[in-house]
Amino acid sequence: MKIPSTISTLRQSPFVKKVVQGTFWLTFGSVMAKGLTALAYLVLARILTVSAYGEYGMVKSTIDNFLIFASMGVGLTATKYISELKEENKQKASSILGASLVAVFLLSFVVFLVLLFFSDTIATSILENASLTMPLILAGGVLLFISVNGVVNGALLGLQHYRKISIINILQGFLLFGLLCVGGYFYGVVGAVGGNLLAMAIVCVSSLFMLKSSVHKVNMSISLRKFKESLKAIYKFAIPASLGMLIVAPTIWILNTLLVNTPNGYTELGIYSAVLVFSLAIRTVNSSLSDALLPMFLDKNMEVTPKKEFFNYHGAWIICLGISLPFILFPEVASYILGQEYPKEDVILILELSVLMTLFLSVKQGLARDLIKKNKMWLSVLSTGIFAVTTFILFLFLKDEGAIGFAIAFLVGHALSMVLAVPLFIYLEVMRAHNFKSVWLLILMGLLSALMINTIYNTDILVRVLVSFFLLGLLLWSLLKFYKSMIRYSSNL
Repeated sequence: MKIPSTISTLRQSPFVKKVVQGTFWLTFGSVMAKGLTALAYLVLARILTVSAYGEYGMVKSTIDNFLIFASMGVGLTATKYISELKEENKQKASSILGASLVAVFLLSFVVFLVLLFFSDTIATSILENASLTMPLILAGGVLLFISVNGVVNGALLGLQHYRKISIINILQGFLLFGLLCVGGYFYGVVGAVGGNLLAMAIVCVSSLFMLKSSVHKVNMSISLRKFKESLKAIYKFAIPASLGMLIVAPTIWILNTLLVNTPNGYTELGIYSAVLVFSLAIRTVNSSLSDALLPMFLDKNMEVTPKKEFFNYHGAWIICLGISLPFILFPEVASYILGQEYPKEDVILILELSVLMTLFLSVKQGLARDLIKKNKMWLSVLSTGIFAVTTFILFLFLKDEGAIGFAIAFLVGHALSMVLAVPLFIYLEVMRAHNFKSVWLLILMGLLSALMINTIYNTDILVRVLVSFFLLGLLLWSLLKFYKSMIRYSSNL
């Protein structure tokens, strides 16, 4: 009798409806976009040599690195202010939207000029590969369009117009799939980056038209009134919000540079980049769920119940765990898809490590929502600083291990940044201690580790499957115990 009653209650909950609808549209669009993009990367990995794919991975890492300077967290800032102001102060929300678009365009244009004039120096002196000069110039154009599109998506997210974000993402996926593959096939790395540039230009123009339609529907506009005042409000939040990204992106870029400067470095980066594609499916759901939840938790009128609190911290990683099980249990599929050029044992180990890393990232999303809501973004800088330092130091000792050392360093870095940051957040009362204080959580981590070890080292498929099903049963039972203990404890507070 309790189960039908619980299901009926959930179906009638406005919070659940918003989460389901928002997550559905964002996940659908992201799955299509990232699925097509991942497919394009897999095709590109087969079209290009392993070394050339490593070169493309280095250019992509450069784009990700300079993107932080081009966007400076303005997209997230637009989401925050539009979520909070779209009902009570439409004029201010409109002004912040207009100022956000202008600010990010100017920032990204400056970054484009930097890459235009210094691409040769970066390619020859830092990356030690003169053939990357033209791809880096084209990457500057990619950055400009990605940055503007990021603010558009941030604004649409604040308006909770999830369907339009989905349409934009799907368009991006199809364009990237077609243009990356065609460009890479005919012109190699230069053609792939050029295809990326053309795809993002079309997406950016299309998304601006959609944004204009959306703001009119809610009686807002893209306004430049009170530009200086709006700009001040933007950077009051955006500076600490972007500092964390300003730490992470250069760290990843430096680590990539260290890797490619080792023997067979571009090949090792190519292996890691190709395997990482398979974790995109997990990250897609995690990102979509996080994006759907963020504007809801920013709503000052929403009551945070024990179940909502549990879902905020643990919902994403539990869902991602379910999605990642095929990768955990049968990583050989990834090796088969990539082909014989990619060492099977390396692919399996890197895939398991990257999946585990993604689960830690899912947990950190819940912490990030708390920091955004409570304007504690400086604490995010500390957390990412821990990640950057630990990952960098660890990789210095593991760089001779190539792609595997790379994967281990990233996993440990993300794990330590969470383990060390959570006690501090509890001490500063950003979050309550009971959300992570459970023996069942430790048991779950142990069972998950055992499941992965069984997959990596158990060569007998039949025995592996039998042991895996036994461990999965224990994992499911422990998960149920964890949920019940958390809800019971929260309700008694």
